[in-house]
Amino acid sequence: MASRLRLPSRERGPRNEARMTLIEHLDELRSRIIKVAVFFFLAAIIAWFFREQIFDILLAPAGKSLNGKLYATSVAEPLLNDIKLTLYTAFLVTIPILLYQIWAFVAPAVGDVGRTFTYILIGLASSLFLAGVAFGYFAVLPVSLKLLLNWGGGRYENITTSAYYLSFNSRFLLAFGIVFELPAATYVAAKLELVDAQLLRRYRRHAIVANTVLAAVLTPTPDVFTMLLMAAPMILMYEISILIARYVNPVPEVAIHERDPESGGFEELEGPGRNGHEEDGR
Repeated sequence: MASRLRLPSRERGPRNEARMTLIEHLDELRSRIIKVAVFFFLAAIIAWFFREQIFDILLAPAGKSLNGKLYATSVAEPLLNDIKLTLYTAFLVTIPILLYQIWAFVAPAVGDVGRTFTYILIGLASSLFLAGVAFGYFAVLPVSLKLLLNWGGGRYENITTSAYYLSFNSRFLLAFGIVFELPAATYVAAKLELVDAQLLRRYRRHAIVANTVLAAVLTPTPDVFTMLLMAAPMILMYEISILIARYVNPVPEVAIHERDPESGGFEELEGPGRNGHEEDGR
């Protein structure tokens, strides 16, 4: 029985090489996940000591509508809310590290990319995400909360629980951060020559309609003003994406003139050079 058990020979090259390549990829993925987890854990520990300040920051957009108070409906709710705030803050701080590790893992699969491209991508994506969170916090969230918390005049007595309020704010700000990532995604797609400025311009009207509908779905209030506050930066991000695509993946002028604006295809030019060759042929 023991003589029948044989170890696979290493000379049977391709399968073992492929298997080792897969194992190496899994080891690298595990290593990068551990790095992100360690940074997230350290950020959560630091954020725990500032949980009261974080609570006050999220409570500030409500202004005087809540009189600085939130209600708890269970014994463990205050503790659970502090844990959620700590994890949410740690996630925001970990965004640059997470993006870098993700890109460093997938970059070899999309070709040879330099460090400059990596630094620009990570810096752009992280800055846009934080800019989206900041815009939602300072511009949109106060207006939305003021409208929602004061809806109905004196017909309702507002008893807002801490779990609902903090969850509402964190998800709302997270949505703005994700929306602001469009230019970074366009930067990658243009670098890989998947999109160009002409393609984005051609679908500009479709994008405006889609962004408006998406803003209406994401905004928590029924008023048009709050929806426009979210739709406007989404449209602005799309226009910035066109500029980024034009810079990263420029289309030659010949291709621009040959492109048919209706069908998006290319037409044959009847320029002087073509006519001249035909006349010479005659």
